[in-house]
Formats: sequence, structure tokens, C-alpha cells
Amino acid sequence: MSLGKRIFSAPTSTNLEITEACNVKCTHCYNFWREDSMGGNSLNIETLDKVIDKLIETQVFHVILSGGEPFAKFKILKHALKRLGEAGMSLSVNTNLMLANDDKCKELYDLGLDHVLTSLPSSDPVLNDRIMQSVGSFESIMQGIDACRRNGIRVSVNHVINNTNYDGVYEAAKLVAGKGAQKIFITRAVPPTYSKNAEADGYLMEPEKLKSALDAALQAKADFGIGVGSLVSYPLCFLGDLVKYKDFIGRGCPAQRGSRFSINSTGDVHACVHEERSYGNVFEQDIPELYDNMMPWHDGSYRYSGCAGCRYADVCESGCRMSALGAYGELSSKDPLYVGPHAFTRDYELDPDNTVASLLTEDTQLYAPKRLRFRQEDGFTLLNIRWGNTITISDEIAAVLKRHQESGASFTSKSFEAKDFDLLVGLIVKDAVTSPDLNIDHLKEDVGLSLNLESLFMK
Repeated sequence: MSLGKRIFSAPTSTNLEITEACNVKCTHCYNFWREDSMGGNSLNIETLDKVIDKLIETQVFHVILSGGEPFAKFKILKHALKRLGEAGMSLSVNTNLMLANDDKCKELYDLGLDHVLTSLPSSDPVLNDRIMQSVGSFESIMQGIDACRRNGIRVSVNHVINNTNYDGVYEAAKLVAGKGAQKIFITRAVPPTYSKNAEADGYLMEPEKLKSALDAALQAKADFGIGVGSLVSYPLCFLGDLVKYKDFIGRGCPAQRGSRFSINSTGDVHACVHEERSYGNVFEQDIPELYDNMMPWHDGSYRYSGCAGCRYADVCESGCRMSALGAYGELSSKDPLYVGPHAFTRDYELDPDNTVASLLTEDTQLYAPKRLRFRQEDGFTLLNIRWGNTITISDEIAAVLKRHQESGASFTSKSFEAKDFDLLVGLIVKDAVTSPDLNIDHLKEDVGLSLNLESLFMK
């Protein structure tokens, strides 16, 4: 069944940059303003509260607090966590952790912060410091990770790769796994808008080098038990074998999916954090109006024409649009890693070997967890499973989940129509529906971030 592309009324998650101030100057940094106003703009309590009020009004589920370096404005960071937590939003902080210590981490944990995403360009201290352009940055990051873990904060690591560090993925994953990090993201460098020649500047990598980096990550996962993924989508046709590379599937392009929205410290908004273009200012317009200004991102206008007819187009969204812009000068160009719909060797399996489908009977007791959050849209419902993981479902399925969530009563597969059985299996795998009768924890680690079930099943 074809649903067409779901258009949201507003974002489901927001990247909120509280400051431009930063203590490093990474060579791959996407922030377009860094040459002109490095550290010149920050939110204050008054402006921050205005932004948060609008996020609450819009029913945004998840907020990522970033910068710059958010620890550089620690008072503002604490206020943001307090306000957003009181509003029932889930939270994360993007930070290089170089300014973190036990006292600060304990304060943030007590305010409800349970996860940070940090950066580590290399496990080689010399190379790491060179990429971050800051002597001693490696040791400071290591100490920051330790401080987080001692104080109960989960740590994920963003490992941005380019031609200078792609061969160090395994060692980086080994290092941070030993530090207690839960996941490492193997994220290809995106050509920043200030780069005049993306290829000459080293932002475009050969596909073979990228594949070797992903292979190294998968080996590290097998050897050390650390989760792996990417924060910049890879075209699925580049991956080809969607069974082997399933950890790198699911995120797609959050700006094109309509889930993500970025607000910088001046109030200007962007569809993608890598983007220079502003679609207005949050202090002058409401979020739904600003979001509507980004419609070409949401309605498929920027998809590459060569992806037409691909069965994974709604999952992949043509890969990274900003990489396409950097390589070819147009947002609607092909991702530089594009291969084509002919390149798939194995299809994606949400439920390998039909594990859940074979265990699920008419008597299996199912539950809708209390952590589920819902937002009504025009003709469908947004279901937030946890953190930034939000998918689309029909109003009818939402009604079933809401009813049983409120009552706490169990239900069975008979509450779903036969045509929705595959979708129910997907909801179970993605932990949106739970059951004490099903032992499937080994499947859940393989589910891509925010993989939208309707994009797989509703064709």
C-alpha cells in the first residue's frame, strides 16, 4: 500500500546550539560561521527560555544541546537541561568533553542528563590533536569520558573520518570500548560550506577507503561489543549488502525525513546542521512557520533523480544532500557515493530468519510502554519510542497503543489487522511494543536509528 511521503507539521527533534564559543577548531568542522564570528554569539537565559517555550508549544520530543562547545557556557547548559527536563523532553548533549570533570558531570546527571555524544578524530594523540588543532585535546577527551562514566552518563563517540584517519577506525573503537562508550559512529566528513574545492580539500573519500573503515568498525563490534553506526547517512546502494552493513541503515537524512531542525545561537534556523542557508529566525517566527519554509527538504524535491523507483528511496533519501552540494554544487545532485539501484546484493532484514514472526502467537501478551510519546499530525500519528527515535504510524494503530498504554493492560496480535502484522513485528523489534514472552534482545541492537517502519512496509 502506498502512503506517499508523510509531511510533518513541525520537527520531532531539534539541534539547539547554545553558543558559538569553542575551545578547538577541528579541520572537519561544519559550522559555517566559525571564520567570521567564532565565539561571538551565545544564548542567554532570557533568549534560551524563549526558544524552549516555542519547542514546548510545538511538542518537540527530543533536544540535542550543542555548540560550539556547550560546556563553555555551563550555566546556560544547566538551565536548558532543567527547563527541558521539566517539560518532559528527552535530552542529549554534543560536547568534546575537554571541559568536563566529575563535579560538572554529577551536576548534569542530577539534572537528568544521561547521554552525551563526544568527538574523537583519532586514537593517536598526535593525529587527534592535529585534527582538532589543540595540543592536549586527546588527553582531555579521555578524562572527560572517564568523568561521564563515573557519574552515570552514557557516552557515544563520533569518529569523523577522512583521508587522514580512515585507517584508524578499529583502534579508535577498541580504545573507547575500553573506556565504556556504548557506541561509536563512523561518520564521513561532509564538505563544509566554506570549502571552495571539496575534493582538493580532502573531504571526498574513495569508496574503497570508506568500505574498509566500515569493515573495521564491524570487526570492532564483534571483538569488543561496542555498537556502531553513522551520523551522516550512506547511500544504501553504496552499502550494497544490507545484511552485512545493517548497522549503518536507518538514519537516512533527518532533514529530508522532516524529523530534524537546527537552531543556532542567533536564533537562525537550518534544516541541516551542515547548512549555511537560514530559513528565518526563531525569535521572529513560530517554529511551524519556519519549518514550512524548509518544505523542499521535506517533500522530496532534493532527492536525486537517479533514485526514482528504488525500493529503499524512502529509507535512504538519496544519502547526504550536503555531500552532494559539496561535490557537485546542487542539493538535488547525487551523493558522491551513489552507485544505483542495481547495486544491492542482499536486502535489509528487520526480523532475520523471521525470529519474532515465528515466536508471535495469538496468545502472546504485548504491552505499550509508558515511555512512548505521541503527536497527532494531519492523517497520521508520530510515535516517539525513546530519545530521538520517532516513526510514523496510522491513527488506528496509535489508538490501540494509546489505549493500552493508558490502561496498562496487555493486548495481543488480534488487536492489529492481518495486513499490519509485519508492522507489528517491526514495532516489537524496535521496542515500541514489548512482551515478557519474547526473548529478542539480540535483535534490538541491530535496528537503525529511527528506521521508519512505514517506509519499509507501506509501499
